[in-house]
Amino acid sequence: MGRPTGRAPFPPVPHIHIPCPREMAPMNPLPTDFTVSDYLIQRLHEAGLRDVFTVPGDYVARWFDYIDDKARNVGSQLNRLGCRSELEAGYAADAYGRINGISCAAVTYGVGAFSLINPVAGSYVERVPTVAISGSPGTGPADRPFARTYKILLHHATGNYGADRDAYEDITAEAIIISDAAEAPAMIDGALGAALSEKRPVYIEIWRQLWDTPCAKPEKALVIPPLPIDQDAVDAAAAHVASLIKAAAKPLFWGGIEVQRYGLQDGFAGLVDQTGIPYVTSLLAKSVLAETHPGFIGTYTGPSSDYSTYNTVDLSDLVVVTGDLLTDDYEGFVGKDFRQMVVAYDSTVRVGEAYYFQVPLAAFIEALSIALKDAGKRDPWAVKGPAVIDPDFKPFPPDVITYARFFQRMLTWVDADMTLVPDESSSMYVSCNIPVNRANAFVSEAAWGSIGYASAAALGLSVAAPDARPVVFAGDGGFQMVAQTVSTMAVYKRNPIIFVMANTIYGIEQALTNDKAYTEGQPFNPFNVIPSWDYAGLAVALGAKGVAVTTLTELESALSTVKADLDSVWLVQVNLPADDIPQEILRLASNTGPTPP
Repeated sequence: MGRPTGRAPFPPVPHIHIPCPREMAPMNPLPTDFTVSDYLIQRLHEAGLRDVFTVPGDYVARWFDYIDDKARNVGSQLNRLGCRSELEAGYAADAYGRINGISCAAVTYGVGAFSLINPVAGSYVERVPTVAISGSPGTGPADRPFARTYKILLHHATGNYGADRDAYEDITAEAIIISDAAEAPAMIDGALGAALSEKRPVYIEIWRQLWDTPCAKPEKALVIPPLPIDQDAVDAAAAHVASLIKAAAKPLFWGGIEVQRYGLQDGFAGLVDQTGIPYVTSLLAKSVLAETHPGFIGTYTGPSSDYSTYNTVDLSDLVVVTGDLLTDDYEGFVGKDFRQMVVAYDSTVRVGEAYYFQVPLAAFIEALSIALKDAGKRDPWAVKGPAVIDPDFKPFPPDVITYARFFQRMLTWVDADMTLVPDESSSMYVSCNIPVNRANAFVSEAAWGSIGYASAAALGLSVAAPDARPVVFAGDGGFQMVAQTVSTMAVYKRNPIIFVMANTIYGIEQALTNDKAYTEGQPFNPFNVIPSWDYAGLAVALGAKGVAVTTLTELESALSTVKADLDSVWLVQVNLPADDIPQEILRLASNTGPTPP
């Protein structure tokens, strides 16, 4: 093994906030009145939040004083985790929300809020109720009146003081500016209710002088509005789909991400068990149920799927997509036969060219189960094939680590108490073939696809579920965007394992723009070439542990070391040949399905 470096292992710590020196009691005493700050904290706690990912700034900093004062809001306290950038805070919050059911990132006005847009957009697309909080200039003596009188531009402002809110309107369920303490309770409740009801992010901007302004305490429980429902449409959709299922010879369920977001795993599993109909998942929804479920066939990723899963979907004469959005990964499948698909998503059921509106997924699953009760349970027409990682697409020296050899080893190295977190990289479409024997144990930003997400997401996952160790498969290009998150992990004594697949190439981008660089030896596009870093050394500089490996022998030793050390964050720099690429990615790039083994 390459020489591991770093500090001694951390002792085990409970899942509590570890304050840094700057997180002690605020220098300016907090008011004795119940304030807007207190209201926001208590409602967030009631909604299920326990941790807030933050980046400081003067417009929002006063709220952090309230969070850090542990003598305040007893019974409704939040922990604050300081992050190195808004990108990191947003990604961490997004991942936290996927496990916890709600999350929060808090930043300052302008520079912070605009930097947080990318992670929040990902939460919107992939249905995560992330609460984005920003402080902003108010009507204090140094704020807007001063700017209007002297015609100066306030720091972090564009001059349009609604610009931040406006930027969030298309990527949130609600985007609001709170400028009146009397209105704050109703506005906060409305935004949080929308986030939890629609499973979408919300943006809450609060004028900074309101943090200390008194307001009414919560009197009643937070109301989560039910989704609009048309029972006639529910019953009609269920009857229509049930008739198609009964007539189909080889029907197939497709378990989607809404099943997880809305807590419908038991209902979906019951539907599969009742009918005997097998199911696949998308990459985004992988591990919606533990993959030990007897009805599970595999993770379907279009042409990059393993042959058994790909063939099952191809043979099916009816696919019922239950709670999933379809991306261009599935354009070949969608274009094959529009009439052989049912898509239930976002309170709409499409059956061929017919649409049923105001049909929430929970109601649809329940109604479909009732409509199929007289159909009995079928014998399975398809079963899961063995877990397969495609071999190297061309010869490499026998002891060199390649993508295929690395992920073939992961098939047996990964444990059930690990959460797999592949980045949008050459690793994503390979790692989906690793069996995941625990629900919600595979987290990917497969639809939004922002590279760099996975490493910062591991921070959030380690806080939301401290007993499930995150294992990241990061491309070196994506990791370079959020490398400083390793420091945050070390400060808060988290224990993710980050495998940085180091090949100095944006590999998936190169394959999608010109895969002949791999298959025919053509030059890499210059814009896909990235600098080489000493990732293992960087991990040590950031307070973690690191090791670099190039051979399979070194990898084996490193795998043993990092698995045994449960108390440290580890970075394993996996040095790969620059001209290596997984076959799964080549198939995706060429839109060519797998061949029989």
